[in-house]
Amino acid sequence: MIFTNTDKEITLIYNSDEHIGRQILAYAQTETIPIRDIDLKHMKLTTTHWAELASKMKVNVRDLVNTEHPNFSQKYGRLNQLSDEDWLDLLINNKDILKAPIVMKGDKIIMMNNPQDMLYFVK
Repeated sequence: MIFTNTDKEITLIYNSDEHIGRQILAYAQTETIPIRDIDLKHMKLTTTHWAELASKMKVNVRDLVNTEHPNFSQKYGRLNQLSDEDWLDLLINNKDILKAPIVMKGDKIIMMNNPQDMLYFVK
């Protein structure tokens, strides 16, 4: 499993093509704690990984997807009647539709929209 569950390391799942992900990584690198960055541009997560993330966050898989992203609406329109497996397949094959970078440290796991939140997250 690529996800750690320790307070001694931060895991960041992001897409380096997205500005906010790069900013969050930069904020994380100012901390003294080791960082495991998982860049979706270079690494694909499996359906098991995505399902585990959603479960740990206590959200539905579809809640990880930015359905407002231009690439999503151009490719898929307004999809509402998809199964969890369909949403998982979308996440695996479309790195740019992740709603926000995911940050983990110990038992804490969140989708981070504001890079400055990293300063409070690690405390």
